[in-house]
Amino acid sequence: MTPVDHLPRMNPFSTRFVQPGVIPFRFPTPDGLAAMIRRLHETSGWGEIVGPHGSGKSTLLASLLPALTAWQVHHIRLNATHRTLSLEAFESRSPGSILVIDGFEQLGIFTRWRLKRHCRRNRCGLLVTAHRSMGLPQLRRTDVTHESAAELIRSLLPTGGDWVLTDFDIAARLRHHRGSLREVLFELYDRWEQ
Repeated sequence: MTPVDHLPRMNPFSTRFVQPGVIPFRFPTPDGLAAMIRRLHETSGWGEIVGPHGSGKSTLLASLLPALTAWQVHHIRLNATHRTLSLEAFESRSPGSILVIDGFEQLGIFTRWRLKRHCRRNRCGLLVTAHRSMGLPQLRRTDVTHESAAELIRSLLPTGGDWVLTDFDIAARLRHHRGSLREVLFELYDRWEQ
């Protein structure tokens, strides 16, 4: 019996273990979340979380949303298959509310402009995630270092699972995928399955 025979059958890189919100965002400093919330208060609830595809923007947002207790939060998630807003996005908002849009770059330039104007007129906040700057105060950039990727990957591995990293250069794979930790995790999922 090999050491691999003793490992759990469940792949540690399965979506159920790595999807946004399952793994909490890892801030480089202990006060990272509190600092973001302070910054959001300073900007009256306006801000953006910017970073490449798969770099942890949605994960950061999932960690941040429960802490936004000072606002009435309206959260909308967009992606490549869901790129339109419902009329709910343009409903009147009370001051003290915040519209949160994950995947803001999926919207056209005119729709983004309309949403910004709508939020200004309603004196409510607008918090977005995007791959590039959308002209809002930047709260955080989610670039992934190979050190932070390696730390996260090792935390997912069960005892005896280090074999999956044999001849696997995390830094090179992260560069290959242009900073997308999600794509690196997909590769590790496939290696584990093999």
